[in-house]
Amino acid sequence: MTHREAVLLLHLLPEIGSARARRLIEAFGSAEAVFAAGEAALARLPGIGPKLAAAVARADPAAAQKERARCQALGIELLFLGEPGYPEALAEIPDPPLLLYLRGERPERWLRGVGVVGSRRTSVYGIEAARRLSYQLAYSGIPVISGLARGIDTAAHMGALAAQGSTWAVLGCGIDRVYPPENEALARRIEQTGCLLSELPLGTAPARHTFPQRNRLISGLSSGVVVIEAPMASGALLTAQCALEQGRQLFAVPGRIDNPLAAGSNRLIQQGAKLVTEAGDIVSELALWLPAAPVARERPLPPSLTEEERAVFAALGLDESLFDAIVARTGLPSPTVSSTLLRLEMKRLVRRLPGNAFVRVA
Repeated sequence: MTHREAVLLLHLLPEIGSARARRLIEAFGSAEAVFAAGEAALARLPGIGPKLAAAVARADPAAAQKERARCQALGIELLFLGEPGYPEALAEIPDPPLLLYLRGERPERWLRGVGVVGSRRTSVYGIEAARRLSYQLAYSGIPVISGLARGIDTAAHMGALAAQGSTWAVLGCGIDRVYPPENEALARRIEQTGCLLSELPLGTAPARHTFPQRNRLISGLSSGVVVIEAPMASGALLTAQCALEQGRQLFAVPGRIDNPLAAGSNRLIQQGAKLVTEAGDIVSELALWLPAAPVARERPLPPSLTEEERAVFAALGLDESLFDAIVARTGLPSPTVSSTLLRLEMKRLVRRLPGNAFVRVA
């Protein structure tokens, strides 16, 4: 049995878990030595005992070979703790997974991103805040990390994709399935420029205990975590707790004081999380870890632009602008602005974003 097969086989044992697996490897010197140790030697190790020792001793090496073959067939990459390609930030947390399953584009270098999390049930304000912040972060070259769940997670991934930036989704199920199922198309879009990650074996269904496991990976991959619209009993608050335990910065977007969906995130601000209204609030705190923002260069405008096209273009910035705001800035009638934006899109000077928003093409 090779080293990787032994690590994978140990990882596939549901009775063991990552903490016990690392303890076994440390005790016997390698994953291969764990399986060669014998049931009696395993049972003598504190925290293992006869039952877990028997589970290790009867583990079938063919299970690891089968799992690896399925990964190869599905285009899934395995990242092993301690080997090149494994995220450095994740290796630093108290309970790093022995391995990660990756689907999509593995970064050449794992930049420390920003986790954006919140409630599955959220308001229009929460969705817009998540989308806007994630757009700004991704446009600045900062990976946006979330959990592909309904609500805030979905908005965060979509905002990053709208900026044509990188976003990573950490799943609370096996990487060969998507939960919730309606995010299947979103997951495929993420794979094109970012990646899906999971520590769970193939075929693992989402369950109550798998999401706290996932949450520690979201914060572990991040330099800081932003919480948006989390009620008092929320998985996002568990992610916030993981962030604090891992030494990550904690941020929160303020919500309405009469909105129970924002009670938890507002409480985080009271307890010391930095209040966030724009991506600059995050970048200023995390400058040590984050990549430098790209320098925006003004493109020369074609001389053939009409007066209306110049007026509409001047009303836009490198940050997104809603249609109504463009109308207000230009003073032009709505139909004129709409047709002018369409012409600018065709000339590749303007890009349309979700939510009837527009941005200059830098």
